[in-house]
Amino acid sequence: MMRSMFAGVSGLRNHQIRMDVIGNNIANVNTVGYKTSRVTFQDALSQTLKGATAPQNNRGGINPQQVGLGVMLSSIDVLHTAGNLQTTGVNTDLALQGNGFFIVGDGSQNYYTRAGNFSMDTSGRLAYSNGLQLQGWGVRSDGSLDTTLKGITLPINSTIAPRATTELNYNVIFDASLNGTLSYAPMTVGTAPNTAEMTIKLTPTGVTNQWGYEVITDGTIIGNGTGTITLNSDGTVNTITGGGNFQITPPSGGPNINITVPLSGGPNTFSDGTVSITGDFNAPSFMSNVEVFDSLGTSHKLTTTFTKVDNTTWTWVTTEDGVSPVGTGTLVFDTQGNLTSSTGGPITFTPPGAEQVQITPNFLESKQYDGESSVAWSQNGYKMGYLDSFKIDSAGKIIGVFTNGLTKDIAQVAVATFANPGGLEKMGETMFQVSSNSGEAQINPSGVGGSGKITPGTLEMSNVDLSQEFTDMIVTQRGFQANSRIITTSDEMLQELVNLKR
Repeated sequence: MMRSMFAGVSGLRNHQIRMDVIGNNIANVNTVGYKTSRVTFQDALSQTLKGATAPQNNRGGINPQQVGLGVMLSSIDVLHTAGNLQTTGVNTDLALQGNGFFIVGDGSQNYYTRAGNFSMDTSGRLAYSNGLQLQGWGVRSDGSLDTTLKGITLPINSTIAPRATTELNYNVIFDASLNGTLSYAPMTVGTAPNTAEMTIKLTPTGVTNQWGYEVITDGTIIGNGTGTITLNSDGTVNTITGGGNFQITPPSGGPNINITVPLSGGPNTFSDGTVSITGDFNAPSFMSNVEVFDSLGTSHKLTTTFTKVDNTTWTWVTTEDGVSPVGTGTLVFDTQGNLTSSTGGPITFTPPGAEQVQITPNFLESKQYDGESSVAWSQNGYKMGYLDSFKIDSAGKIIGVFTNGLTKDIAQVAVATFANPGGLEKMGETMFQVSSNSGEAQINPSGVGGSGKITPGTLEMSNVDLSQEFTDMIVTQRGFQANSRIITTSDEMLQELVNLKR
């Protein structure tokens, strides 16, 4: 009779433990990074009333006769399933998708957690909510990763030294259809009462630097008043076809005016008085402005003018801050528009108080096609920059963003994995520590060696399933009630036994 009571007591005791675990799970339903626990039972040692016997001759075997002595705990397991992710937008909030734990420590002891609600203190340390520092690796000055695991501290007052520009890469599309232009200032010629208007009409022929001309008066082309003019790239006349002597008859029957237009590179003189018409030839060109830097980080504006010399040749002239040329060169293209020759350079100038700037221009990606000219460029210089902010990528790299627009790796977050994460011991504050059954921590960057990927700006929520917990609560309550009935029923039976003697 006493066995049943003690069995009931063990049932009550162990169902109370299960209820304690369920209550703790529900209490932590909104705890960041919390991992739910479950309780499993096993029967206690049984008392053997009669042992088993083997079959003999014509008699069968007999099974053992045993009475159980109650229930006992089998295990309290931590379920390391992933919780849902909650987006926060805070750059120091981190979540792991997959296996692994963040490492936090005080320099003497490391702990492990799935809660990634970190923050930066006034010294630049990335710390857990209890002050323990997030562990990882620093980055050396040459950009390589320091292999010593230590607390991550951001260099909040760090700077990037300026760098003088040494390379300037151009990606230019040159318009193959461009031609030069001729321009004359309008004027009136004549002193007699009778006047006539003469117009010289210039039209590009489609051949580079070649123009067709027509001399017109009163809307009619004058005899011998047509031809072509071919110019050199410097604006001087190369060849002329057509006539150059024209006679204009003014209205009202006045005397004829004989005009000779020599069409030379110099002034054009009319015979009625001494009057000159001077025209200019403008070679096709376009400009590009580039910002470069000297050794002190001071910016300078380089203006490069590209001028078309002939069908396949362009020259370039670069000036610094709009003053004198600091570099010149020539570019030659083939009939497919590919660059075949690039001469000239470097671009050189000496700013006050700084080292001489010497820049090598690179036009290798440039082409000549029929289309609008365009210029894209890049250069390798920059001014000094202060650390302005930082971001963390999925590999756990902490990347500093500087005021000059540059970025630089500062540190990398470490992730620990275990052969048996269920063997870790809970330490409170959503932390675990290594036990004899968890195995040693295997420390790797995010996404390496089986560790999960880091998702910045998010937190992992608790993996507690309320529907499961409430169901377990009902089952546990009924189990507790049933075990209490064992005790009361056994008590009633004992009472009946006592009452046998009145």
